Amino acid sequence: MKIAFYDSKPYDEKSFNSRNEQGWDFTFFKTRLNERTARLAAGFEVICAFVNDEISREVTDILYEGGVRLIVLRSAGYNNVDLKAAYGRIHVMRVPAYSPHAIAEHTAALILSLNRKIHRAYYRTRDNNFSIDGFLGFDLNGRTAGVIGTGKIGRILIKILHGFGMNILATTVGRIRNSRINTGSNIQASMSCIQGRT
Repeated sequence: MKIAFYDSKPYDEKSFNSRNEQGWDFTFFKTRLNERTARLAAGFEVICAFVNDEISREVTDILYEGGVRLIVLRSAGYNNVDLKAAYGRIHVMRVPAYSPHAIAEHTAALILSLNRKIHRAYYRTRDNNFSIDGFLGFDLNGRTAGVIGTGKIGRILIKILHGFGMNILATTVGRIRNSRINTGSNIQASMSCIQGRT
């Protein structure tokens, strides 16, 4: 099977090539998929696209004429695909979900980075300047965090923030699924409550 990868990065090539036990014919294009680059897929049965690839009606028509019968997305989102144009001609598959732990942990990492100004300190230390002037953060312990959305990711983030000893205010569209969220502390749930806190 011939598969064309668009918007590919070195880590894509390494990852997919290392798991190619079927011996499929992979071709990696660094360019993004759009009307100008869709013709590169002529003769391929499958294309593998990413979030910045444009799979419009025009692109879908070019892909179909070139023999593509399957679009595989390396993302959970599919808002960049004209599904109506693909319907009945090209099957579209996507990643069912990302790891909610990875997203929640990354969120916590960003909070820590902003609080401790790690992004600024990185550049200063590259110049052999190890002064901490202007880089003092604050303890998260005892502070209050507002979490908007208590789905899988939100609930995991709440557990992480609770591990820092933070108080949590949380809200979600509709009703909160589990006000205890297995942290041992009550979670206040209202958008007005979050907006009213400083």
